[in-house]
This record gives sequence, structure tokens and C-alpha cells, in this order.
Amino acid sequence: MVSKRDDEESLLPTSAKLTVPQKRHAAQSGQSSFQFKVYVITSMTILWTGYTLLVRHTRSTTSKENMYSATSVVCLAETIKFFIAFLLLSHDHNHNMNEVIITVKRDFINKPMDLLKMSVPSITYALQNNLDFVALSNLSAGVYQVTTQLKVVTTALFMMAFLGRKFSKTRWVAIFMLFAGVAAVQLNNIDQNSAAGRPTENPVIGLVAVLATCVTAGFAGVYFEMMLKDGTPTSLWIRNMQMYFCGILSTFVGVAVKDGAQIQEKGFFYGYNAEVWAIVLSLSVGGIYISLVMKYLDNLHKSFASSISIILVVLLSVMLFENVTLGLFFVFGSVIVCGAVVLYNSVPE
Repeated sequence: MVSKRDDEESLLPTSAKLTVPQKRHAAQSGQSSFQFKVYVITSMTILWTGYTLLVRHTRSTTSKENMYSATSVVCLAETIKFFIAFLLLSHDHNHNMNEVIITVKRDFINKPMDLLKMSVPSITYALQNNLDFVALSNLSAGVYQVTTQLKVVTTALFMMAFLGRKFSKTRWVAIFMLFAGVAAVQLNNIDQNSAAGRPTENPVIGLVAVLATCVTAGFAGVYFEMMLKDGTPTSLWIRNMQMYFCGILSTFVGVAVKDGAQIQEKGFFYGYNAEVWAIVLSLSVGGIYISLVMKYLDNLHKSFASSISIILVVLLSVMLFENVTLGLFFVFGSVIVCGAVVLYNSVPE
């Protein structure tokens, strides 16, 4: 990916040489860029870990009579993300509302075809978020977190198909290492399910939901990256607003169809407590960080970065949830997955 700084430097004559201060400034800029990327990935990892544990906790400990609507959480998060994107757009324009209004009118309101294009990933992401709830209701948090790393494979395939990306043998080895790690974790899951015998969980439904999540995540992520890097000057926050606006509409339909009767009887915010609001917040802010990762890195870095939270999820699950143990297969699988992350990032593009 070509950065703005690279674009500016490419305009200089080839004979031009950087002075010592310029070289120092360039090095500092590169360091700042690296620090920013680390910050974005770390923030996304923390948010996703918290989201995973909170959803798992609330879905497994709340009684059916007092259960909140999962679709309402997703719809509310999409709405909050839309307003966050608007505030960040305003920040980019130094809160000059005249410039903000002009930009919104030019790039958001007057471009219905762009809005239609962005409806594709928004609808897919909304579906993925709802599938997450199904998966987390039927799988342990650690197993869910590791199994979802299969999305790196679907992402790689979609990147080859849509973006024309090619991957080195080393990176394909890393992907197959990921398969081995996930398989080891699944073996551990089978042992634990047999021992625990939880009647309220269905590992088959959970696994199907995870696989569907991996496909939708890979497709939506690559499609969104393709739109972010389409060569047009459209702001990242405008793209986000387009996607979140479509997401609000699609998730509202989901709320009406799936939980309409419950909401009409008990209210939209029935069952909401501090933990549920924390889920909404982590899902909202996490979505913004995901778009930053895809803008300044790419989808595969996003997919691999999410696997960093595996260790956190596993360790915290042992402390927070009953019948969750650090079996040998789980530890072995987690180490392989983390090794795949290191191997993948050890070679240049």
C-alpha cells in the first residue's frame, strides 16, 4: 500500500537527496507510523477480547426471561458507529461545520450509488455480528476466539479473487499452521464438552455459526478494503458513514423480524445493564478501529491481529467461567496459532 508520504516523495526529482534533518524527520515519521499501527492493532485486540468475554458471560448467565435482545445490541452499535464516524469527520475538518456539511452533501447525500455499494459489506457485517451471538451462546469463549481465526483463510481467498493479491510460500505455511492450531483446539473442545455435558449448548450449531462468520467476515472485509482503496479521495469517515447508515437500516429490519414481539412487549432496552452497555460500547468503538486497520494495513493483518487476543481470552475464561480448563490440546493449538501470526509477519509483502 502506498502511503501519503510515499506519494509526496515520489514527486521529487530522482537526483534529489535528503539532508540529515530530512532523513531524521523521515525516520521519525516512519517510527510514528509504526507506533500508530501498533496502537490501532493493540486497541482492537483489547476491545475484541472484552467484547468476546462480555457476550459469552451475559449469554450464559442471564436467564431466558431476562435476556436482552442481541439484534437490538447490533442495531444500537451501528447507530453509535455512524455518529462516531461523523464526529471524526468533523474533527478532520477542525470542526468547521460549513466544510463538514459540504463534504457530507457532496460525498454522502449526492452519491446514492456509493451508498448502494457500501450496503453490501454493511449487511454482511450485520449478519456476522448476529452470527457471533449464536456462536458465543454455543461455544466457550476461547474455542470461539480460536476457531474464528479460520477467517484468515477465507480472507486470503477473497483477497486473491477481488484484489489480485499473491502470497509467498512462507505465508501459506503460516495459514496451514493456523489450520493445525484450530484443529488442536477443536480436539480440546470435544474433550471438554464430553466432560462438562452442558445441556444448553450445541457445539454443532456453534461451529456452523463460526464457519458462516468466517465466510461473511472474509467477504465483507475484503469488499470494504477494496472500497477504501479504490483510488478516490473519499474520506475514510464518509465510507464508514455510508456503511453504518446501511447497517442501521439492515439491523433495524433484523430487530423487527427476530425480536419485534419481545421489544413491543418489554421495550427496546429490556435486559440492558452495565455489562450489556459495555458490549455495545466495545462493538461500536471496535468497529472504528477495524476500519483503521483495513485502511492503513490490510484485512489479513486484521485477521491475524485478532488471534493475539486468544491468550487473553483463554486465561480470562479460566478465571471467569466454570468448566473451562487449559487442556494440552488447547495450549498446543494456541501456541501454533500465535506462531502462525509471527511467521506470517516475518516476511515482507
